[in-house]
Amino acid sequence: MKGVEPSGNIPEELHEVVRQLRLVFPSGMDEHDDYLPLLVVLDPLLSDEHLGVVVEAAFGIDRHLVRNQAAAALSVKAPAPEVVERLRTRMTAAGWSIVDDE
Repeated sequence: MKGVEPSGNIPEELHEVVRQLRLVFPSGMDEHDDYLPLLVVLDPLLSDEHLGVVVEAAFGIDRHLVRNQAAAALSVKAPAPEVVERLRTRMTAAGWSIVDDE
């Protein structure tokens, strides 16, 4: 999945998250392997609304769909913890520096 051009609709505080996602996934995210684990990684960092906005801006997936799929990724379709951790490690190695400071 390729990213889309940034929109003026994205709140300023989310620009860095979108920028880093594009840095980590320069050729786009693998929807089959990375998508649900990514939603789990991003969930503690962003509100539901902001999660949808960020993923839509970075990868072109409709924000409303993202929010619904994030709810599933955190419950009935939850990826295995080791899969999430592998993605988190890959993201950090690729330059991801945004962490939950709580």
